[in-house]
Amino acid sequence: MKIYSKDAVKNGKTYIELTDDNEKAQYFGSYINKILDVENLIILAGSGTSLTFNNTEETKIAPSMQDLWDLCKTGYEHGFDDILALTNYEKLQEVKIDTDVGAGKIFKPDIELLLSICDSIIALDSLKEDDKNKIQNFVKTAKNTILRATDFTKKIKEEGWKTHNKFIRIFSRRGIKQKRLKLFTTNYDLAFETASSNTGTIIIDGFEYANPSYFNPMWFSYDIVNRRLTQDRVAGYIPNVMQLYKIHGSIDWFKIQGRVGKITGTSLLNIDQSYDPVFIYSDINKFQKSYESPYLDMMSAFLSALQQPKTALLCLGFGFNNKYINDAITMALRTNPDFMLMVGTRNISKYRSSINSQIKKLLETSIEQGDGRIALVDATFEEFVNAIPERAISSPEEQLFGKFENVLSLINSEATTNVK
Repeated sequence: MKIYSKDAVKNGKTYIELTDDNEKAQYFGSYINKILDVENLIILAGSGTSLTFNNTEETKIAPSMQDLWDLCKTGYEHGFDDILALTNYEKLQEVKIDTDVGAGKIFKPDIELLLSICDSIIALDSLKEDDKNKIQNFVKTAKNTILRATDFTKKIKEEGWKTHNKFIRIFSRRGIKQKRLKLFTTNYDLAFETASSNTGTIIIDGFEYANPSYFNPMWFSYDIVNRRLTQDRVAGYIPNVMQLYKIHGSIDWFKIQGRVGKITGTSLLNIDQSYDPVFIYSDINKFQKSYESPYLDMMSAFLSALQQPKTALLCLGFGFNNKYINDAITMALRTNPDFMLMVGTRNISKYRSSINSQIKKLLETSIEQGDGRIALVDATFEEFVNAIPERAISSPEEQLFGKFENVLSLINSEATTNVK
């Protein structure tokens, strides 16, 4: 685990290797505590947070973006290369690189970008009917492939939830004078929803508490209180409530009769095939979906939150490959003097990493010039969460919930043993 901040530059170093508890407390602990104490806390979580489930000896559970590209390529039997040719993808996505033998060009596999281009071409209606049908069939096949690949949470054993559970437990607890945690994620999977259920945390995600459940952004304006704790007409706010914004959609979101609904109580593999999965891609500046709900509602909430006073943004496992999100964050750094930014992602200290090189250079240069609002941490999601000190004492409700879960787990374990 390494960190790069104003204090590191002051000591004549770049990324400091945190090798013991004292260094972690001095460089990492002091900054993360400021993040936790801030009035308005925002977390932006990328695919790196789900990849932590792969840190086992078992078969890979959570797919990376490269995995999704490969799965969509092999899963489309009617000519993946034809789709690349029809979309002119390789030329549009050429990336210049410097190698040991000189400069060269490659194209970066990005399934979200490819699907975005496909949707744009379909909307323009400029191809022959046969070619248009090919692209439409590919989009449908790819969406179903992604849905199945990212529906992995039921495969994870109880011990595999340790990191996510701690993450939700620490960050969802907010003081009465602090605003609710706003967790934005570009992931399609249900990892954060499952961890919230594991820890007794209530999620407000913009969907109605009904069945069927439809998206309504007004739900983000509501809160949950315990009326029995009301004193002098001041509501007793439940401690474990957070807001979840899934910017790119979710595997349990579908277009149902023109509305965005959430499927609950059934296997995602057995849903009505007439439902259209709601996936919103990373590079959609050329496509009309950026002006539709729920994407517009999610991004509006993100932009508004970044401009609030006494605000901190914690980016975890995020590669900064979304222009809209990048622009919003850099704007906050320029215009919001109270804004703090902490980035935690794997291999960020290396010369070549998965993080956007322009954003990385901008943040490192800002630190070198003395901007104390920014800190960069080279760590996996698991390493980052494990380094966070447990500060809050569990409430009586949480202690009771934990004891009940332990008893239930013991009963289930004994039942399984008796069956064997």
